[in-house]
Amino acid sequence: MQRGKKVEDSKTENTSRRRFLKIASHAIGGTLAAGVVAPVVGLAIHPWMKETVYGTEDFINIGKVDEFPVGVPKKMTITSSKMDAWNIFEGLAMGSVWVVRRENNSLNVFSTNCPHLGCGINWGEDVKQFLCPCHEGVFDVNGKKVSGPSPRDMYSYETKIENNTVLVSYKKVI
Repeated sequence: MQRGKKVEDSKTENTSRRRFLKIASHAIGGTLAAGVVAPVVGLAIHPWMKETVYGTEDFINIGKVDEFPVGVPKKMTITSSKMDAWNIFEGLAMGSVWVVRRENNSLNVFSTNCPHLGCGINWGEDVKQFLCPCHEGVFDVNGKKVSGPSPRDMYSYETKIENNTVLVSYKKVI
């Protein structure tokens, strides 16, 4: 009987040792796997968790109301600052807009691109209309389509005036 008990004790001892080694190896393997997977997951979800590009604020200052003559379109360059992970770009030219001041000091701010195919629109001082040279599109001083192949009026931007300063949302076309 003594001999049978020693065999059983050694089996129990081997089983508990094997079980311990199995659990320890799984724990070490899991820790190593987590060390590899965690940075990959972090890299994948980082763009959704934090804004990585800054700038191009919602409303951009383009000047004082008094700088825009009543009824005469004035072309303005939109500049803003932009910062990414490595660089800061000051005074970055984002594009340009046509600004038309009305008699009541309200403003129309139009895109310089034709809504037909995106060609540059210019102000024809002699005819007092916006002209698209690509397909002879014509728009009045209020941005309304007069003639040409354009399917719609000129694009305009959301604008507000604060403390006599004209602010344009260059991101939002209305």
